[in-house]
Amino acid sequence: MPDRKTILVFHGISMSGQSMLNTLGPLGAQLTQAGFHLIAPNGPVQMTDQQVRATVSWLSKGYTARGQDIHAVFREGGFWSNGEHYEWFDARRNNETRTWTYHALLESIAVIRDAVNTEPVIGVLGFSQGCAMAAVAAALAVRGVLPFGDTLRFAVLLSGFQPHFQKPEMELWPVADLPALIIGGTDDAVFPDPKGLIQLQAAFPASVMHLVAGLQHTVPDDPEWVARITRFAVEHSSMGSR
Repeated sequence: MPDRKTILVFHGISMSGQSMLNTLGPLGAQLTQAGFHLIAPNGPVQMTDQQVRATVSWLSKGYTARGQDIHAVFREGGFWSNGEHYEWFDARRNNETRTWTYHALLESIAVIRDAVNTEPVIGVLGFSQGCAMAAVAAALAVRGVLPFGDTLRFAVLLSGFQPHFQKPEMELWPVADLPALIIGGTDDAVFPDPKGLIQLQAAFPASVMHLVAGLQHTVPDDPEWVARITRFAVEHSSMGSR
């Protein structure tokens, strides 16, 4: 196992580890063919049917505004698999103090430790809320809080945002010297404003950001972008210590 190259994959809100692997589609197939081992744990918060419906209802406004059908992706066989719905943060805002608490974040860190065990994690990859969780995991790893700081070589951050919260207190940014590939879409109905991606790029000074024309809120499946992401992972996985 010392020679195995593991990528830790983080799913989006209301998804699961398995549905995230399904959503990777051609990208997951190419990464596996390139010799990477993909681990995709479930977030620690199991969402109820009511929470899932509320999330879809809240997100649907952005889809409607862009003439997109949210049920084309937030469905079984789309972002969902086997009726399993999870998330990473359980984020709640205190309107009086205007502060955010990520109530499930410490549980998420424990989930990551259990999932990794002794795996030599060489990269993290996250989509949507999972993009934010992957960013946090990378920051904690390079600071020695998670056990793969010595092996981590890159991050792939897709259609997400830089998380901002006040509790639990953590020192995260910047994530210096870790190459990151940040990708968003011009037709993203969930994050239509690229400001979140720009903030994420600032948090990863060694990053490159691309805004892909026509890409909606999903994992790129265009052969050119699948090849570019895979090539990024391969090139950086073969590099020495940061």
